Amino acid sequence: MSLRSLINVRIFLSVLLILLLGVATAVWQARQSVAKEVQSSINLALQMIEFGFAQVPVSSRHGSNWLPQISALKQARHLQISIAEPNKEPVEFMTQRIANAADTLPPAWFINAVQTSYFTEKYEVSMANGMITTIYITADPLDEISEAWGESKAFFWSIFAMVWVIFLAVNLVFHSMLRAVNSILSGLRQVESGRYDIQLPHFKISEFDAIAKEVNGMSLALKTAEESNQALARHTMKIQETERQTMSRELHDEMGQSLTAIKAMAVTSKQSNVDIPMVADSIIEICNHLAKVVRSMMKTLHPLSLAELGLGATLTDLVNEWGRRYANLAIIMDYDASLERLDKDVAIHVYRIVQECLTNVVRHAQASEVSVVLAKQNKTVWVTVTDNGVGGQASQQGFGLLGMRERAASLGGTFLFESVDGQGVTVIVQLPYSEDGS
Repeated sequence: MSLRSLINVRIFLSVLLILLLGVATAVWQARQSVAKEVQSSINLALQMIEFGFAQVPVSSRHGSNWLPQISALKQARHLQISIAEPNKEPVEFMTQRIANAADTLPPAWFINAVQTSYFTEKYEVSMANGMITTIYITADPLDEISEAWGESKAFFWSIFAMVWVIFLAVNLVFHSMLRAVNSILSGLRQVESGRYDIQLPHFKISEFDAIAKEVNGMSLALKTAEESNQALARHTMKIQETERQTMSRELHDEMGQSLTAIKAMAVTSKQSNVDIPMVADSIIEICNHLAKVVRSMMKTLHPLSLAELGLGATLTDLVNEWGRRYANLAIIMDYDASLERLDKDVAIHVYRIVQECLTNVVRHAQASEVSVVLAKQNKTVWVTVTDNGVGGQASQQGFGLLGMRERAASLGGTFLFESVDGQGVTVIVQLPYSEDGS
């Protein structure tokens, strides 16, 4: 069910409940009003009769000279008066009544709901001849019920008009809200389809405007992330091509030339007047050189010592190598031995992050000292690399930092880059800890 349908159904049920409560209230009030009005008319008639006969002595009560006292009651409403004398037919006197056409009478259900059991009051009059004449006063509430019906109809129509106005007002408000919701949903669908340049308009309703701003911020963040990922992918492919070119050149320059030299010496060794030990020593020297080249290329592709010797030894070898290559840079490493049980997939990321940090220090920091701290706290691996170089702005981060951030994010970790001009750079990486084989 749509939101509009749900709202309309609930409004209809609420209106129905209000009308039912209104009808019950109006009927109850009409019932009370009719009962009070009719009882008041009966009491008034009794008082008028008592007062009228009090003015006529009993000796004067004979024949029909006392009937004018009863005829005066014709001006009263809601009553039916009958006079019963011994051995005579009752004489009825109808009181004043409002003319009601058949189409103006209240509906039967309203009459049945409002009308109650009305008593007949009687008043006995002593006549001059000693006989007793009985006057019966019976309620006739139809006029009062008709008036109550007219008031109730006005009440019902006022409730209906009020509810209709509320219904229209609510629908207008929700029409505006649903239009904003549809606009937001349309924007989200476009974002889902990859159109991250979408920008939702400003909405008058503050809540929807806040949602639109969040969606716009999300679109901008997704667009930035997409551009960064595309740039990182291009950079990664460029690095791959560069590494392939470097490997191809080294294979050609080192391996090719060395193999050619070995082949030439092997051919020379077949001659009778050649110094075989000297040729053998040359071949051994060339093979040792090739072994160093191969180990260097393998370490560049993947540090084999990581699986053989562990993370601590591999990082120590990395730090020592950078120390030998850059004698003016003091590298201090603090390594937590409990990380030796670290999962190999996480360990290679730790190694690459430290390697990239040292590369950035050498290239950009102009530092004389760098600190590398690796520690385990609870279920988290902390990698902190700090230098005392010139520092740099976060906006100047290159692909190296972007790659480290992606490595951390791929493992569910966090990456923090802190830099102040003239006070060096601090890189803090948090990675989830998991033991090898777990």
